[in-house]
Amino acid sequence: MKPMTAIPRALPSLAILCQALLPVFANAAPLQGLEVEARVGAMLDNMTLQQKFEFIRVNDGRMLPQLPSQGLPGTVAYDSSMGVHVGLGTFGAQYPSQSALAATWSINRAQQFGLAIGYETRQAGAQQMLSPGLNMYRTPYNGRNAEYLSGEDPFLGAVLGPAVVNGIQAQGIQAAAKHYIANDQEANRHLLDVTVDERTLREIYMPGFESTVKNSDPASVMCAFNKINGEYGCESHHLITGVLKGEWGFRGFVMSDFNSIHHAQKAAWAGTDLDMPSALAYTDAVMYDLVYSNQVPMNVLDDKVRRNLRAMVSYGFDKGLPTPTALDTAHGDAASLAVAREGIVLLKNEGGKNGSQPVLPLPANARIAVIGDLARQAPASPFGTAWAPPNRYITEVSGLQQLNVDTANVSFISSMSLDPATAVWYQPGSTPAALQPGLKAEYFANTELSGTAAVTRVEPGVAWDFIRGTNTTAGGATAIAGFNPAAGAFSARFTGTVRPTVTGEHVFKVRADGAFRLWVNGELAIDFDGTPVAGDVVNAMSVSGKTGRLKAGALYSVKLEYRRTTGAYFPVLGGINGIQMSWASLAAPDSLAGYDAVVVAVGKNAEYEGEGSDVAFDLPEYQSDMIANVAKVNANTVVVVHGGGPSAMPWSNKVAAALLAWYPGQFGGQALAEILYGNINPSGRLPVTIGRTAASYPTAAGYGTIAQYQPSGTFADAATNPSRKTLSYSEGVFMGYRGFDKAGTAPLYPFGSGLSYTTYTYGDLKLSSSKLAAGATVEATFTLTNTGTRAGYEVAQLYVRPAAAAVSRPKQELKGFAKVFLKAGESKTVTIPVDARSLAYYAAGAGAWQVDAGSYAIRVGSSSATLPLEAKLTVAGAMQLSTGSSNPLPAPLREAVKVPAGRAY
Repeated sequence: MKPMTAIPRALPSLAILCQALLPVFANAAPLQGLEVEARVGAMLDNMTLQQKFEFIRVNDGRMLPQLPSQGLPGTVAYDSSMGVHVGLGTFGAQYPSQSALAATWSINRAQQFGLAIGYETRQAGAQQMLSPGLNMYRTPYNGRNAEYLSGEDPFLGAVLGPAVVNGIQAQGIQAAAKHYIANDQEANRHLLDVTVDERTLREIYMPGFESTVKNSDPASVMCAFNKINGEYGCESHHLITGVLKGEWGFRGFVMSDFNSIHHAQKAAWAGTDLDMPSALAYTDAVMYDLVYSNQVPMNVLDDKVRRNLRAMVSYGFDKGLPTPTALDTAHGDAASLAVAREGIVLLKNEGGKNGSQPVLPLPANARIAVIGDLARQAPASPFGTAWAPPNRYITEVSGLQQLNVDTANVSFISSMSLDPATAVWYQPGSTPAALQPGLKAEYFANTELSGTAAVTRVEPGVAWDFIRGTNTTAGGATAIAGFNPAAGAFSARFTGTVRPTVTGEHVFKVRADGAFRLWVNGELAIDFDGTPVAGDVVNAMSVSGKTGRLKAGALYSVKLEYRRTTGAYFPVLGGINGIQMSWASLAAPDSLAGYDAVVVAVGKNAEYEGEGSDVAFDLPEYQSDMIANVAKVNANTVVVVHGGGPSAMPWSNKVAAALLAWYPGQFGGQALAEILYGNINPSGRLPVTIGRTAASYPTAAGYGTIAQYQPSGTFADAATNPSRKTLSYSEGVFMGYRGFDKAGTAPLYPFGSGLSYTTYTYGDLKLSSSKLAAGATVEATFTLTNTGTRAGYEVAQLYVRPAAAAVSRPKQELKGFAKVFLKAGESKTVTIPVDARSLAYYAAGAGAWQVDAGSYAIRVGSSSATLPLEAKLTVAGAMQLSTGSSNPLPAPLREAVKVPAGRAY
């Protein structure tokens, strides 16, 4: 990783990034038609039964299998959503999270991201990108919310999903829409049985997949780990063959999630075409028996082979694979910066020291204090397959310094840092003058800290990485010598002293792949038993403890005992094998009062969220306490929240400004600084609702606490206890803002909201027709005016409210939006289309989309809570729409999500 000391001046400005990318190298779109089917048919006719079996499974690192007898080389696929993951690193750019992309509400940005990551996938020598993720933000606990493009609204995913896929596939790279379906939490994901009614599936959880299939023809769909209504996602004939391939006409192949097939016959009959990556289910012995017994008829087997062959032939991979090329960073850099600029959401901007005058934007000569390691360290990403360490980057501290008239105006407050590499420790002494730096370390060749230590020595800190064999800190580095930190045969004790520089409460943090206890001044502060909290990719999550009031200048003893009792922890993709310890002040130093503003970077990273486990809604590390303390000292406190989704914000009414930066990618530091100084007008809008507490979300009744599915962190209990294996989507279609509306509960920040440095007004709403006829599209047209003094983007949103419904329906639902750029004082006429599907609900009894006769309110505004315009649209007679021929997107949007051939490079 390489921090950048200067913001690249060659990067395009925001205005240029809004234009179409110039073609550099045009790649042919996937081929279709008789020529492809003829070649596939000829290949299939010449395959033996054994070869067919070999072509529906992989276990050699490939995605589509190789078949030398047919001249097929096999393909390679890479993860994933924040960058092209090759080996243990990122091949090209580190992109903002998919949740940040969702917050752009921009078809252009979605296409640009798809084009860039598809291009880098091709440059890296692969043929498939395992993206996009189209699951829903059902719960704030989901550890993989960062990876999903839909936010909490199916229409938003229905627009952005195909835009991303069209971008990826325009580069001659196959996309994979995942995880089909209802894979909306990580806790107990392999065993969880989701109970959800058909209407809720169709209206909330399927539209992103349906639209992606119908409007971008993805090469593949990945089925999910979990069960849906008693059947595993990869073993549901109804969901795969019935809906996906049958009703929606999906022509690509369905791959299993990693080793997610439990029963070969069920998966084969259901329509799962590829058993990957270990070929554990579709073995020769099993498949011969299933085919000869006709439990898997030959036509079912042939359909799988045909789909996998079609994916090879339609992309030309049967004639050879593209040659990897040297990395060209320009396109990835531009896309990463553009998404960050448009995805960061300004939630609050009020007066602090200056009374009614909003604190943002900051003047270029402002004296700024920065708190939080997320602002100083390399841009974060979540644990698991979305882990994407940046190759080059701009930190938030660096961005603020570079855009200030004097870099010395921006200071990082080290006393509030929890970085284990910079934590300051002392060896115990009789007087402060006798103190020496470091901690006493005792390393034992057992897990009980018993007997004589194998090695006793002084360490500069505790930042052990057992994979590299190093303990690297700002005070020096040491290596493993004289001891072996083997799992199940190792323990360690660290003792030392801390001397606070600020009086008040302090926080201590430990991250380790085992059990540990921490005492501060003889009092137990942390006690963790080391039990893994996931069943497959096990993350070593950080644990924090808070002390009472510590006095500046006083000495306090610290003792950490660690037992490496298990080897289950995953050492890569953001995980660690090792142990780290740090401490920091939660109290704000008085010197903060002298700054013009204090920027506080808080949130989550790979230490807390990602694949395999869910995450608390509250901020970690007692960050909420710290924010409240800082705001008491400096009224111009600006909080920047990071993570895959929002966190609880009990401090919201105490600070002057708040922004949600998500995981902003390699140039997030530049984008954030540009927004804070006003060089860029913020235009991100929330793709989710931010509730006041986790209990306020509509899904809390079914998923109230993470402990429901990971009690005391024990996966073994989750595997054997039936109550841990069932989850009811009892809120039905009333998920997200729909549920808040139904309950009449005001969230902290509503869906679709986000502030700007200018103001907009809406007026003159007109419908092209007051009546909607079958097969017609009605255009809602209105005037949008920038009434402020700065140019900017507004996201105009259209919601439909049924006046009277035959079934219980949400108060309103998003059915259209447009991101519009306006100069100061400029007005534009904006048009958003609606059609019959925009008004419909799913009638399970009829197996069709139902539009009731009556009046529908077409509401337009800036968020789900601010809709000043309304018009009436009437349907004279009830309509039923086929699940096959109807489309989640009105016709104009189907065209808008396409990527013209000239944009490929």
